[in-house]
Amino acid sequence: MKKNSTIIVLLTFLVVMNGILLFLVLKKPDRRKRPPRTFISHQLGFDEIQQQKFEKIDAEHQSKMRDIDDRSKDLKEYLFSGLGDANFTDKKIDSVTTLIGELSKEKDKETFYFFEELKKVCNEEQQEKLETILSSALRHGRRGPPPPGR
Repeated sequence: MKKNSTIIVLLTFLVVMNGILLFLVLKKPDRRKRPPRTFISHQLGFDEIQQQKFEKIDAEHQSKMRDIDDRSKDLKEYLFSGLGDANFTDKKIDSVTTLIGELSKEKDKETFYFFEELKKVCNEEQQEKLETILSSALRHGRRGPPPPGR
């Protein structure tokens, strides 16, 4: 009887823990409700004119980023379609991965230009807030030790 009660307690504990885990995982839609662009716009407190400019800049940025992502996805599909293909040489692999790297570079540059344009929309106080938001995001996303000189 003692074995059964131990097993029942253990199973109950596991069921409760799984329920809590599911709740925590499914409870995170806050990030989905407020994409980064909404967060930035809200945090900077744009007026109506600034909001319109921001939406235009953001729409252009999203379009460019989707295009880059689509091209990168196509190249990656092509790359991995070569698995097991004897005619898929190291030279081809290097060429495709170089193109994928160039698209990553293009994406980073596009993101930089987006924030550069966004900064032009901001007043002085908002520019300082934007720099704080970006600095915090970069620190939060960093892995490993900081680069030398910091």
